[in-house]
Amino acid sequence: MQFAKAVGLALALSLSGCASFTKDEVAPVNLPSMASYSNKPNVYVDFDFYQGDPDNAKATEMPQARDMLKPDLKRTFDESGLFGRVVFDEFQKQPGDYSLRLKVYNHAPGGGQMVLAFISGFTFTIIPALATDQYTMSLETLDEQGQPLGKTSNHDAINTWMGIWFLPLASNTPKAAITDTFNRQVNALLKNWVDNNRIKYSAVDTRIPRG
Repeated sequence: MQFAKAVGLALALSLSGCASFTKDEVAPVNLPSMASYSNKPNVYVDFDFYQGDPDNAKATEMPQARDMLKPDLKRTFDESGLFGRVVFDEFQKQPGDYSLRLKVYNHAPGGGQMVLAFISGFTFTIIPALATDQYTMSLETLDEQGQPLGKTSNHDAINTWMGIWFLPLASNTPKAAITDTFNRQVNALLKNWVDNNRIKYSAVDTRIPRG
């Protein structure tokens, strides 16, 4: 049975047209400019990606997905201009750095999506199939002991259609949809973090006198 499912999924992905569309639940945001601050907070970011429901102990950590998205995360943090130094390795963290924990949960809204994918595979993608992936993302500020001081979260989703009817839309790739959704969700959380932590910029800006 497991072999049959694997064959069905392989057919659905390799022989079919595949088009992904973001649901755009999280709107694009304009990040504030911090150019007037001579010093910006340095941060260490603990980033994890899970398969399963948010904050569920049964959710499975997905290192491969995390590593795939980490370059996008680094670029988003760097291009935001909100921070001084940003590190993702705890061993590179320095005294005085703020600690942030970013979690992404990939979960389905309910059963049945992959079943449709299997059916589409076994019928050589004549029957279109829809799979919906939900993404819940949270950003926590941690104290020196690693305990959360504050948390914000958001949610978005991606619909992926599989079937020969979607071959003309194959340029709408899952990777492009994931990257777009991921960046919008991260930027929205960063804007919220800055709005709630502007005093951190004032505080860090006074540590070193301007020349």
